Amino acid sequence: MQVVPAALAAVGSLCLSLALILAWCLVGVRTTGFMKRWFPSYPYLLKAHIDYLMMTGLLFIFFLLFTHFRLTPPPLIIVAMSVGSLVNPAAFLALAIKPNLPQRPASVFGATVSCGFVVTTIGYGGAAWVVARAVALGAR
Repeated sequence: MQVVPAALAAVGSLCLSLALILAWCLVGVRTTGFMKRWFPSYPYLLKAHIDYLMMTGLLFIFFLLFTHFRLTPPPLIIVAMSVGSLVNPAAFLALAIKPNLPQRPASVFGATVSCGFVVTTIGYGGAAWVVARAVALGAR
């Protein structure tokens, strides 16, 4: 299976869909007790919503940059960007549902979040270097 930059647009669309669902959840938390029981931490729910929106923008921007410069980054970068964009905001969502999750790095949740940050850094850092290299070499 070949991993292509178009996968970023697909994952970006998924992130946008999740952000829209969370927007409705935010409204529900403010208006119904039922939703407040599902998401006792409004601030973490808002952070998850904003983080999914931010990941959507980043994925679409890098998809457009790779397309514009006709770049095919290594599959590791595309997969890391995709996985990281889904996992990082999910940590805020988990905290919105269960605010008392142990966040220290030695806990399962903390280790998962830490691994998600590393994967995201590899993906977006690698993507930035691929684009910067193309620009420096005058690709077009």
